[in-house]
Amino acid sequence: MRRLLILTLLVLSACAAPAGAPEKAPEEAPAVQDAPEKEVPVEEVPSEDHVLLALDAPLADGRTLTLEAVGKRVDEYSIGVREVRVYDGEELIQTVLAQEANMSFWGDGDLLPGESVSEYTQCWSPEETMEALDMNFDGNTDLGLFAFVPNNTIPYYFWTWDPEAEQYRYAFTLQGPEVRPEAKEVTAAYKSGSAGSQWITEVYKPDENGNLYLSRVERDTCDFEPDPPGYLDFDRGWAHEIWLPPQGEEPIRPDEGRGILEQEFVLTYREVPVYETNSDSTISRFTETWELKDGQLQMTSREEYHDEEG
Repeated sequence: MRRLLILTLLVLSACAAPAGAPEKAPEEAPAVQDAPEKEVPVEEVPSEDHVLLALDAPLADGRTLTLEAVGKRVDEYSIGVREVRVYDGEELIQTVLAQEANMSFWGDGDLLPGESVSEYTQCWSPEETMEALDMNFDGNTDLGLFAFVPNNTIPYYFWTWDPEAEQYRYAFTLQGPEVRPEAKEVTAAYKSGSAGSQWITEVYKPDENGNLYLSRVERDTCDFEPDPPGYLDFDRGWAHEIWLPPQGEEPIRPDEGRGILEQEFVLTYREVPVYETNSDSTISRFTETWELKDGQLQMTSREEYHDEEG
């Protein structure tokens, strides 16, 4: 189910000196690191494995690992990472295989005889292949790979750092991930609904062991009817809703809660712009706030809205 739902949602010089000009002293030459980074076109990426991107990965114990994404051009339009080499100084301490995440996400149930799960990810450019983020706020940098080319927000495979084993462990896939350090939250965001009529933001928080679990789902939508019926004011944007996972159920890990908001999740908050046509044909605009109270969604405020010109 997860694969089908996500696939529905998926399918973003130096110039030569003039003759006779005095030669500059070496200390006056511009530093290499100050040169603007140039994106390498896909067609110029070699079709054999090489280092595509290297990133620093600071750890809570003060060390800084080096992550090297190794891959190649996999087709006319995309780059692929086959493995990430993890170095502590000059010592190679782990090789993370992209195929592990491909197998976990896609499985092998749809493969034809003789086929195997791809060894490579897919991405648009070497600079976008890999991310180094602290996903569970434990002070250790985690590893993310641009998973495959979407027509929605970008999915990333994530491995989190296990400080006891001193290894990266494959953890989850998140679409459109964003880290909010101040709130210690991680979000996944994507379009959903008919013709993209919903924008879903899944909000995750880590437990004491650093495992992410779904805290709430925020939905911006125009794909619903107000209760009681009214007139949505689409000129002012969509309704904003907050849904909570059902109580008493097993905590939900990334990718386990998609597509079941109306059936199982609990709507606890809705802010919706509406308008009313008055008897003199004028229009009055309001912002209604609805909250869950005593087991029912009840209007808790209704404020008239005036634009800047009003």
